Amino acid sequence: MTSKDPISFPLGSVPKDWDPDELKYCGARGTSIHAPPSLEGDIHPIFSNWVIPDTNGEAESLRRELRQPLLLASRILETVGLPWLSEFCIDDIFRRGYPGPNDPQGPPSDHPDRQGDIPCANPEVIVRHHRAAWATPRLVRAWLSTTDWELRSNLPSYVQWQLNESMFSSFGWVGYTCRHQQAREMSAEDTPLRDRPDAIMAADKEARERGATSRFLTVLIMKEYVFRLCELRRLGRLGREEYLFTAFMAAVTVLHELGHVIYWRDFRALNRRMTEPFFGGDLEMELGDSFIASIFGGWVPVPIANENRFRLRGTFEEGIAWKEHLSWDYHKTRPRYRNHLSIPVQ
Repeated sequence: MTSKDPISFPLGSVPKDWDPDELKYCGARGTSIHAPPSLEGDIHPIFSNWVIPDTNGEAESLRRELRQPLLLASRILETVGLPWLSEFCIDDIFRRGYPGPNDPQGPPSDHPDRQGDIPCANPEVIVRHHRAAWATPRLVRAWLSTTDWELRSNLPSYVQWQLNESMFSSFGWVGYTCRHQQAREMSAEDTPLRDRPDAIMAADKEARERGATSRFLTVLIMKEYVFRLCELRRLGRLGREEYLFTAFMAAVTVLHELGHVIYWRDFRALNRRMTEPFFGGDLEMELGDSFIASIFGGWVPVPIANENRFRLRGTFEEGIAWKEHLSWDYHKTRPRYRNHLSIPVQ
């Protein structure tokens, strides 16, 4: 891996010295091997329902490039993703006796699950049952089996995925979980307006009348991911560093949004501030990042380019860094700065 461009550092970062010989020995750089993605098998059912725009007869090529990221997301989910997700399936996190503290804000006053002035129990914290002393291997296997069934048999019919053309350019979002379903491709400009408590409750009411047991969700993924993969293939850069980074980050984004889906799928997941609970010892209310950090040992992959430059270009030419996830699992006091680690390309 070589580059003539100067190494790019995020604002406020401090360079870390790497042993170049060690990096070459482990194949992290200095190699000329180019291996295109070659995953095979079936895409997990939870990622199967896609709406792909066909503006210029490009749907087939977009679907082809999307396959490898979805296969990667599927393998990661099946291998290491179930324990985190199972915490939302093995117990009713909205019941009043749930061990996690209740959100004092509660749902809006006209929410159907609100009883007079007493809100239903929106959790402030998701409790990690897997860490309990009584979580025997047999019990854990049952939890994972229950979660696997939910993701394969029930939830896929309530989740629609869309490649969105305007979300990234309008807001800089790479993914967004909308808490109601759209029959057409949703415009990013009207997403914040449509995704309000009153609109969500109206959609929930209609879904309940149709006999739905979960909330219909629309997950938007920026189309730029797949556009760039198509472009890199045309340029003969299939399997090169940027292609792999882009495919990897597309898979990460899909998994990130699944971390939101597993919470918002419940009709009762609604409060005045539209916030999510903390997960375990996390210091931030961000279930998507929490899920990704659980997969990668407390780190979340992000583009090296600073936010403004990434939004302008939307590519991973400068590589990716690993952002430290803030959690009491790794900190005794709240840190003033967040670490980002990345191996420079030379």
